[in-house]
Amino acid sequence: MTPALAAHRSGSGPDLVLFHGGMGSWKHWVRNIEPLATRFTVHALDHPAYGASAPVPRETTGAAYLDLVHERFVEMFPGDGPLRLAGFSFGGAIATNLARRLSRRVTHLCLISPGGFPTRRFGDRPTQSYKEAGDDETRFREVCRHNLLVNMLSDPASVSEETVDIQVESVRRTRFNSRKVSGGGTLLGDLAALSCRIRLLWGERDDSPFRPAQLLIGEIRAAVGTLDLHRIPRAGHWSAYENAPEVNRLMLEFFSG
Repeated sequence: MTPALAAHRSGSGPDLVLFHGGMGSWKHWVRNIEPLATRFTVHALDHPAYGASAPVPRETTGAAYLDLVHERFVEMFPGDGPLRLAGFSFGGAIATNLARRLSRRVTHLCLISPGGFPTRRFGDRPTQSYKEAGDDETRFREVCRHNLLVNMLSDPASVSEETVDIQVESVRRTRFNSRKVSGGGTLLGDLAALSCRIRLLWGERDDSPFRPAQLLIGEIRAAVGTLDLHRIPRAGHWSAYENAPEVNRLMLEFFSG
């Protein structure tokens, strides 16, 4: 039976839940799970309609999707035990929304270049269409490599065959449009309602005409007041992969505090 909310688990200790980015899976955290598992029980989720989790109806709205995630999450983590959450991109919007709903259960929230800002027209992303690749696997891998360097990673040397493998598998198993949440405008209001500790990690190279870092970070700062911000060197949007050692250090420091 397909699980409602699949999870890849490792380690022991307090619960730490990881939320992946758009067109992703738990493998967005493949370089972070084991270091974090030295101190925590790590639950790297596949969101509904991603990876090994059950699908959702195609017409599901962003708001309904967040309701569904909350419903499935509290089934997985019943009671009132403390939780630490980390969210990347699309998963940042989800984790922040959950932190608001779960209130005092969430003690720490680490966001890595989160989504959830209002939809706005910045520069066009020079991405390529996965659909146009069709059943041509070689072409599909080329599109994945290209789009990784547009959306996720800053250095071509970061894109190994293993990296492309992760992207290919994740894209093939994506059955929900993450933009409904990533462009849903929930992030800033949710952040303003939180009382937990918050840390923001943002790749130094995650700054482009279609993702202006100074503007977006400034909006987060305005929502939370004093901002615990760390820019990750030698990293783009997917900094937890591109500079995993630095992200792991900062996450362990934060969640252990």
